[in-house]
Amino acid sequence: MSASQIKVMPSYQPFQCLICQSRFTRHENLKRHSTLHSRSQAEASLPCDFCHATFSRPDLRNRHMKRKHPEHEQHRVTKRTQRQPGPRQDRLHSSASPTAISPTGSHGGLPSPGSVHSSPGEEMRLDSDAIWRPVMRYQQQFDRGHPTENPNIATPRTGIARAQPTREILQNQSESSDSALIDQIVQDATDLERSLLLGTSFLKPTNHLNSQLPQIAASQAEPLDTNLAEYSFDLPILDRLSPNDIPQLQDDWAPTALQISRGCNLFFNSVSYFLPFLHSSTFDPTQAPPHLVLSILCLAYQHGEDPECGDQQGSGSSFSIRCFHKARALLSSDEDRTDASTLITTLVQSYLLLQICAMMYLCGDNSACGLKMHSHMISLARAGRMTQPLPVESGATANLDSLWREFIKAESHKRTLFAVHQIDALWYQFLSIPRSISHLEIKHDMPCPEDQWSSSSSAEWAHRQLVARNSGPSVTYTDAVRRFLSSDDEITCIPAFDPYGAINIAQFLISSAREISGWSTMTGMLSMERFGALRSSLIALGPFICSGNSTEQTKHAKVCAATWETAMIELQMWSPSHTGGIVEGSIDAVLSQSTYLGPSQFLCDTNTAKAVQPHVNWFLRYLDETLILDSEAPWVALYAYKAFLIAWQLIQIGVPGAMDAVSVHDGDMEGALMWARKVFQRRQKWQLGKLILSCLDELDK
Repeated sequence: MSASQIKVMPSYQPFQCLICQSRFTRHENLKRHSTLHSRSQAEASLPCDFCHATFSRPDLRNRHMKRKHPEHEQHRVTKRTQRQPGPRQDRLHSSASPTAISPTGSHGGLPSPGSVHSSPGEEMRLDSDAIWRPVMRYQQQFDRGHPTENPNIATPRTGIARAQPTREILQNQSESSDSALIDQIVQDATDLERSLLLGTSFLKPTNHLNSQLPQIAASQAEPLDTNLAEYSFDLPILDRLSPNDIPQLQDDWAPTALQISRGCNLFFNSVSYFLPFLHSSTFDPTQAPPHLVLSILCLAYQHGEDPECGDQQGSGSSFSIRCFHKARALLSSDEDRTDASTLITTLVQSYLLLQICAMMYLCGDNSACGLKMHSHMISLARAGRMTQPLPVESGATANLDSLWREFIKAESHKRTLFAVHQIDALWYQFLSIPRSISHLEIKHDMPCPEDQWSSSSSAEWAHRQLVARNSGPSVTYTDAVRRFLSSDDEITCIPAFDPYGAINIAQFLISSAREISGWSTMTGMLSMERFGALRSSLIALGPFICSGNSTEQTKHAKVCAATWETAMIELQMWSPSHTGGIVEGSIDAVLSQSTYLGPSQFLCDTNTAKAVQPHVNWFLRYLDETLILDSEAPWVALYAYKAFLIAWQLIQIGVPGAMDAVSVHDGDMEGALMWARKVFQRRQKWQLGKLILSCLDELDK
């Protein structure tokens, strides 16, 4: 496909409704339209107070009132004043400066074309409603869950009467400290994101964050006791799964001990490298909740066969699907237990594993279920205060072994939140779905070094801890982001941490590049200084995420390196799907659009082609050399396919040396496709591999 054949979506209607496919010129119009699909039947009809007319939107009713009943204007103003929110909500909105861009997604943070002053030196005025949507949604959750509210009122999203608060957590939170924390976080998010987009210093906002929030954060953590059974879910869980999304338990089937044992081995040998939040040496499936064990098995058996079926080919995938549906049903019932608050971490871990299975392995119609689980998981993690460090149990450090196990528990809690952040950024990167969680919400230190996490005994862990103390105190994730963005000498002072933390920084930088590219597409304004800052940050991150020693290229390191190489490509090239305003709902659609659109039109630029070539070559060599795929993260295959598409386009437009790294000669398009089929056929046991092979057939046409 030539560059002239690439279909460009109309720039004047870049925002599309995922339900009815309607398109809009402005994001706020799409948001307003979307409420029509989420209202209950009662909310869908808004009556006029003075006649029999009804309306689908409040603004239409207000316009009717002004035109048809102007004599009642005073009554309308008085009634509206009585409905105004309390002072906490006012403070939230007043703290959201209108000069920032939302970090939740390019479309959520993009200003309308007329809202930016193009004259030099003037400050860009952006949509204040788009500032850090997750925090504002959290505030709306809290307001709707206020104890004075009738708990049986139907929620706007589902139209189903909200149950009495049986999912218990965080009852004794102080309302004033909640308000202060939210206000401060919103302001600091505003300042930091504005610095990113305007190219100003990154030092001041986050220093302000670090200096102002410790007391508030501490006050948030203090009420959290390890025994959370006494708390209740007064902070409602937004985006609850509807009954139609939850399969019913049909029988009392359970996996056998042999299936569980084999599955756990498969998980820690093949999956834990790209989801390292469960500790292999201390994990006991007999003590773990059944929903977590089943969630582990549904991913593990994508990498092996069912021993109860004699390891028959295809039996692992069938067993995985059975575990998937059983785990979903158990999760729903476990959330309604009176002690559900003690299961927050395992509930989040289960939803994380299940949505990856749905989105990246099952694909197709299961993707809608995966995205709903993702939204619900974010709400659970936020309501469960998983963004905060886990408090230490009293008496849990009586001896070395208990001290080690407490460390593992806290580290698993931390790494789970990092996995949530990474998957949230991945869905934004692949699907252009705005992010639901900001890096500023994460109050954890960077993950501990891999050798400490992999310790198999308390003595081994203690020795490695003592040795590591010489490297200095750990840093928080937010501070690490600030240091890499500031591009100063502070980077050299960062102590060692697991490359999994570096993946999260790389994902943050990818998201930032996409937000800037989306904003630039909408406004027609481009500042290379902003991209230069992100590129400098990625280069500085390179040594932390990609080891220069080839002998240390472990399974874990390959995932880290693939993320960094993708980030460098994303920084140089704009995704035509993303800048065209295309929001997808499945990986199937992503692959189809990627194959059809090809890489960005900027690929025609010789300098861009030269800049991305080394990173494309990395993926080509990776595909060519990787013969054993027992631990490949599914998104790495997606990264690699997109890199091949770039190489394919380079061959088409005649760029020399496009696929020399794998001995495909210039202009040999047939040879390039034959090579691609060979390397991706190794992945055909997974649905993602089958989809890629189908896309290669489309390229051949």
